[in-house]
Amino acid sequence: METLELKKEAAAHAHHWIIEEAAGPLSGGRCKTCGAVKAFKNWLADSDFITNEEHRVAA
Repeated sequence: METLELKKEAAAHAHHWIIEEAAGPLSGGRCKTCGAVKAFKNWLADSDFITNEEHRVAA
């Protein structure tokens, strides 16, 4: 029952991530509010970008 309550509480706020300094492909992060943990990429892959044409088509 406590786990369900913690999930509801975590879903009720915007996370405030404190992210470790980059020292490899991933950095760990922890939410300042609820303590949730997540891994963050320290780079953007070519597929993370969209071209101007793709942007125009999506608009």
